[in-house]
Amino acid sequence: MEFFKAGSTHIDFVGKKKFFAVFSLVLIVVALVAIFIEDVAGGINWGIDFAGGTVVEIEFQKDIPPEQIRQVVEGLGYKKNVIQRSTLGEEKNHSEYIIRVERIAILSREDANKLEKELKQRFAGKLVYFGFDADSGDQLDLRFSAPVTEAEVAKVVGQAADVIGRRELKQVKVKKQGREDENRYLVLITGVAAQLDSAFKEKMPEAQPTIRKVEFVGPQVGEKLRNDGILAMLYAILGILAYVAFRFNLQFAPGAVIALAHDALLTVGLFALTGLEINLTFVAAVLTVIGYSVNDTIVIYDRIRENMARIRSKPLEEVVNTSLNEVLNRTVLTSVTTLLALLGLLVMGFGEIRDFAIAMTFGVVVGTYSSVYVASSLTLYLDKMMKKMRA
Repeated sequence: MEFFKAGSTHIDFVGKKKFFAVFSLVLIVVALVAIFIEDVAGGINWGIDFAGGTVVEIEFQKDIPPEQIRQVVEGLGYKKNVIQRSTLGEEKNHSEYIIRVERIAILSREDANKLEKELKQRFAGKLVYFGFDADSGDQLDLRFSAPVTEAEVAKVVGQAADVIGRRELKQVKVKKQGREDENRYLVLITGVAAQLDSAFKEKMPEAQPTIRKVEFVGPQVGEKLRNDGILAMLYAILGILAYVAFRFNLQFAPGAVIALAHDALLTVGLFALTGLEINLTFVAAVLTVIGYSVNDTIVIYDRIRENMARIRSKPLEEVVNTSLNEVLNRTVLTSVTTLLALLGLLVMGFGEIRDFAIAMTFGVVVGTYSSVYVASSLTLYLDKMMKKMRA
């Protein structure tokens, strides 16, 4: 199958290298602005994997479609969520889901400040310490200057629920902490998992929902995952730099690596500009794009190197043009067939699968473009620079 028959195209790729160099620089500037200037595009929207949150594994004794699960979760105010089915839905009377939401604690810092103010008024100066850490879940550390009972603490906290608009505070567990002579209490509030459990039991009682497992991804763990994801991309690029330098020479290697960095940066910029989540699935997509792009680049480089040995009498610009035209059919076919596969994911996918398809589709287009214009043009630039240094 040939879109372009061998020897039938004579496109002047090299002649347009200055235009596309400016075009790439403009795209890079737009991407950097979208990533680092939050007032323009809101910055990077870190997903739950990187920002932290609660992971709940829940089982239903009925086949429940993902759309109904998402409707209940978003109805509780968790707009940033990931709904992942852990069974294929082949069993008519059974389904399991992994639900991720962006909150570890139901109470926000603002809610906690309102609650602290209300409790200090109601306890008439007895409350001397109010401790709340959203990263530790929904619990309060209360210390008093005078003796109080567990029932009294629970009652006052429940009364404050209507004032701050958090009904979860009406059902709390109070445990005395420390020594007997210490007036210190731990207040456990209905958490994210319990809230989801109550909502599903209320909306889908016939499905008999059961919480099987609850995990927390704290901000520190999320930050580590985020750093590891960035390092994974850097290691991939450095490994490719070493391979291309060994497989070809230093005249080719920088062009390949800069083209890869160009593809990764523009893909991140697209997600920052559109507000799509950047998570572990996105990192997988970028690494796949890097692999796809370098494969295309190496095929082009291999043909350039072959033609450099075969037609030594011609200048390198003409050799590069000839090589790009010779592999044009292969480049187009590879890109089109990959995009056809991704089209199904774009149309039928949802959630993380759709985001993965968006990153891959954009990455394939940008990767093909960078292999033809960025990597090849940089090779010509480095060749001229090396000749000047020799002179």
